Amino acid sequence: MMPHNHDERSRDAGDRDLPMEALLARLDPEASRPRYWKGFHRNVMEAARFELARRRRLADLTVAGTVTSWARTVVPSAMVAAAAAAVILLAVPAPPNVPVVDVGVEEYLSAGLEDEAIPAEFDQDGGSGLTLASAEIF
Repeated sequence: MMPHNHDERSRDAGDRDLPMEALLARLDPEASRPRYWKGFHRNVMEAARFELARRRRLADLTVAGTVTSWARTVVPSAMVAAAAAAVILLAVPAPPNVPVVDVGVEEYLSAGLEDEAIPAEFDQDGGSGLTLASAEIF
């Protein structure tokens, strides 16, 4: 693959569409105003100076710097949330003492079921050879 040389004088005339080039040359602002593109580049870079400086500073941020910048909004928000929680806890009366009933997972899952939780056809004595296992780790 040949490298492309964008210098007009070095290009082969056989690769150029001369009528189209003449039409497009009329659109080139540098044809009527010399050094247009150099001035255009300078103006764009001047206008983008502050944004480019901001992005350069952001590139130097570390994880600790990012977390620190978040702290400016997170800490006051957390303080407002804590104050709201304290007001709610103080304003709402405590619920009455209700006896606590310990319920296992199996009882909770099978509460309100009319049928057996494990049908009889899956019973070990039925000879289906199916093994059911349950483990609770707390």
